[in-house]
Parts: sequence; C-alpha cells; structure tokens
Amino acid sequence: MTEKLSKLIALAFLLMPVACVEIMFKLPEESDTNFIMNIGRHVVEHGIPHVDPFTIHDGIQLVAQQWLSGVIFFEAHELFGVAGLKLADFICAALLIILYWRLCLSVSGNKFVALGLSFVVALVTATAIVPRPQIFSTPILLAEVFLLEKFTRSHDAKFLIPLPLMSALLVNLHAAVWLMLFVLATPFFFVKDARHAKFLLATLAASFVCAFANPYGFDAMTYVLRSYGVDIINEHVSEMFAPSAQTFSGKLFYAAEAVTIFTFARVKLPWRYVFLSGGLTCLALLHERNELLFYFMATFPLACAWKNFNVEKIFPSTNDTPNRFPLTILFLLLTTVNTIAITLTLQDGFDELNLPLKILFVVTAAGMLYNLLIFRREGSLLHPTILPRKNLSLLVTALIASATYAVTLPDKKDDTDKVLTPAIEFILQSERPENISLWIGQGGGGLAGSFGVKYYIDSRSEVFLPSNSGLSKNLLAEYLDLLSGEIYYADFFARYDFTHIIVTDEMPRVFNALSRDANYDVVYMRKHVGDKKTVTCKIFVPKVED
Repeated sequence: MTEKLSKLIALAFLLMPVACVEIMFKLPEESDTNFIMNIGRHVVEHGIPHVDPFTIHDGIQLVAQQWLSGVIFFEAHELFGVAGLKLADFICAALLIILYWRLCLSVSGNKFVALGLSFVVALVTATAIVPRPQIFSTPILLAEVFLLEKFTRSHDAKFLIPLPLMSALLVNLHAAVWLMLFVLATPFFFVKDARHAKFLLATLAASFVCAFANPYGFDAMTYVLRSYGVDIINEHVSEMFAPSAQTFSGKLFYAAEAVTIFTFARVKLPWRYVFLSGGLTCLALLHERNELLFYFMATFPLACAWKNFNVEKIFPSTNDTPNRFPLTILFLLLTTVNTIAITLTLQDGFDELNLPLKILFVVTAAGMLYNLLIFRREGSLLHPTILPRKNLSLLVTALIASATYAVTLPDKKDDTDKVLTPAIEFILQSERPENISLWIGQGGGGLAGSFGVKYYIDSRSEVFLPSNSGLSKNLLAEYLDLLSGEIYYADFFARYDFTHIIVTDEMPRVFNALSRDANYDVVYMRKHVGDKKTVTCKIFVPKVED
C-alpha cells in the first residue's frame, strides 16, 4: 500500500461518521439556525443591523455577533436548500477532523495512535456538528492551537502570522467566543524561552487590534462579558447547564474526561498541555456548550502521552504477513463500534424500528458475525492475519458501523417545531406578515422571523437582557415570569397588542389559561403525535366585540 493510498483510506474512515450523520439525520427546524439565517438575510438585503429588526419591541440595541455566519448559512440555504446547510456542516466537520488528526500526528509522531484517537473523536462529535456558528469558530480555534504548537516546537515565528487574521475572522463569525483566542494561547506562555514569549505577546497584541475590523467595534469584542455568567442565563439556557450523566452524550463526556485525567496523572507531559487540557475540562464541566472544545482541544495531548505505544506488540509483523497499517487499529475500533451500535438498537427496541433500519441492523450484525468467523478461522485474536483480506470489506464495515451509530442515537428532532410551522402558515393564509404582531415561545421566534413575522421573543436569550438591549426592562425575565405564573397572563397580554398568540401544551400555564379565557377565540388547533410524546398547538386571537 502506497503512502498516498494509506492516507486516503485513513481520511475515508475519519470522515465516515460525520458523513453518515449528515445523510441519515433529517435537519430539524432548529430555532438558533433560523434566527441566524434571519440575520444573514437582513445583512444581504438591508446591511448590518444595529437595532433589532425582528421583534415587536422598539429600540432594542443589537450586536449581531454572528452576522457573517448568518450570511454564509443564508446563502448556502438560498443556493441548495437544506442540502446547503448540510454541506456547510460537512465541510467544517471535515476541516476539524483533519486538523485534529494532523495535530495528533505532530505531537506524537505515532500514526497508529493519531488515527485511532482521531477516529474516536470524530465518531463522538459527529452529531454535535449542526448549522450554528461554532462550526466555524471551533476550526479557527483548533487551527490556532495547531499553529501555536508548531511555533512552540519549531521556534519559527512564521506560524504566528495567520493569527491576527484569524482573530478578525472569528470576531465576525462568532464574537461570543472571540476571547477564547487569548484563553487558548495562555498555556503556550509556559515555555522557558523569552524570545518565544515576546513573539507570542506581540502576536496577541496584533490579534487584539485586528479584531476591531468588525461592524460593532469594541462592543462585539466584549459581547461575552455582557451576555454570560448571568444567573438567569445559567439557570434557563440548556447549553449553559452542566453535562448530565443521565444522557448518552453525558456518559461519553465523563468517560473521555476520566481517561484524560487518568492519563495525565500517570504520564509526565509539558505544562502547556496540562493547563490547556485542564482548563478546557473545567469549562466543559461547567457548561455543556464547551464539550466540543474539550473533545478537539483537551484530548489531543493524549496522543503525546501514548506516543510510545507500539502496534507490533499486538500485531507482530512477519515476512509473510507484514503489518498493515492503518487497517489494524480501524478493525478493532469498528468491531467495538459495531457492538455498541447493535446494543443500542436492541436497547431501543428492534420492533420499533422502521424497515430500512431493520435491514441496516441485520447487515451490521452480519458484519459482526463475519469478523467473529475470522477470529475463529485464524484461531487467535492476536494473529497478524486476523484482518479482512481486502480493504473494501473493512471500508464497508466502517460505513455500516457509522450509519448504525448515527440512526440509533436519541432522536434530536423537536416535535414542537412540527406543529409551529403549520400554525404560522395558517395565519399567513389570511394575513400579511407586516400586519401580524405575534406572541410565540422562544423556540418559535426565529421560525416566525423566517416568514417575515415580528414576534415577542426568540432563542437569543442574551439579546433581551438590559446589558445588551439598552432597555430598562428585562424582557427575558418577563417571558420566564409569564411561563412560571409570576406574572398574571391577562395583565401580560394587556400590555401588548398581539394580533395572534401561538402556544403549545408544553407551556401548560399559558395554554390552559387562554383555553379557559372567554376573551380569546381559538382559530386553529393541531395535534402532532410523535414517537414519544403528543404536542397540541393552538392559535388564539383576541375576541372582537360585536
């Protein structure tokens, strides 16, 4: 096998998980993606907004900290529809995985370890790559770590040249994480070299100056300071919660964290790795939104810790059967993944699967049986000829394993969105968007905005804080008080002249109160029966006096 062919096969395996996820998962009507695309549409059609143009509230100051991401998503969707968003996902995921793989190779020099670790990270993070700004910001931050590592090892300052440009790009794509550029650089000061520190400090100063090349200036650069670390955000925004060990993704995270900590406790590593990995582990323990950063930037030092691992100890080469890297590690990994996939399928219930998934399950089980027959034929798991005779058979096994893993994960599609879109479309059958003043929950705000309808609130929770909005009223607190009953619903709706109110039974206080109120008419009702729950949606309008 030539070196070039070996790399192509390795890439095929590494990109298999995210490719399967993009193909197998239907992209849900994700509220965050909707309002980001709304911003992109507004920028393309009207220019950069400084006052919020989407809600019914007058005078909300706006720092559209994701405006460039919005433009990319909007244009991708305009050109190719949902496939455009999936393509953007795949390109960014591929860039992330390739960067991570090259970084692992750089710090370890061990192809076996680099490929195995990269495959696991690619598999675990595949479903986390969704059309949100972090698919752009995470590759930029990983590229920064890659360049800083190159600079630290080679002492060649040319590797620092791209950093100021990356700073300018990051603050326009995802300003909320711009300060991470400096946080991730801090561990690289822990090198006993004054020249190194001077060059790095000068580069960070240039990166700070270049970040002013954004339409909001210093306000964008300090956006995170006004938006996070706030009690109301930490208590009510799900991505700010700590990872839960009750979920499948939480179990994976805590397992990865345990492996990382155990390895660092046993192996002496450079201080920059200790501080980088330890800091990102702490951030991920605090907020699950940081898990992606943990997987791609806190785990690569494991490759350095395991750099002396020798595959020959497990699969010794002989004159007749030379070691066949990279197939050895992939064979073991894919056998494990097949086992996990089959277990998850049986756990979810085979009878509940549709026919295509049943067929996929049977094929996966057959692949496992094939592997076991090879074990039996060779007589020993450690025999060097245990591997399948053709690369194609292993590639097919990888495809089956990754696809089965994707479709057996918990369904992330939101049943609520499936009833909100028809409700908005019903209103638009008789009303023009500019004549509508809509109350809808946070998750539906961005969706309503994609139809040109102005609404009360959306999922940009931090936008509605006084520190960002410039208003004296805390609109986020008002919304949450309505849902909890702290504000009497009739008093709330009396403050605003809503033409329509869309509410589901997932907001029981408001839903039940309006259903009993004789001052409102129900003009629309729909039930959606999902796999695990039924959602009822109603449209209320104020009753017109005769």
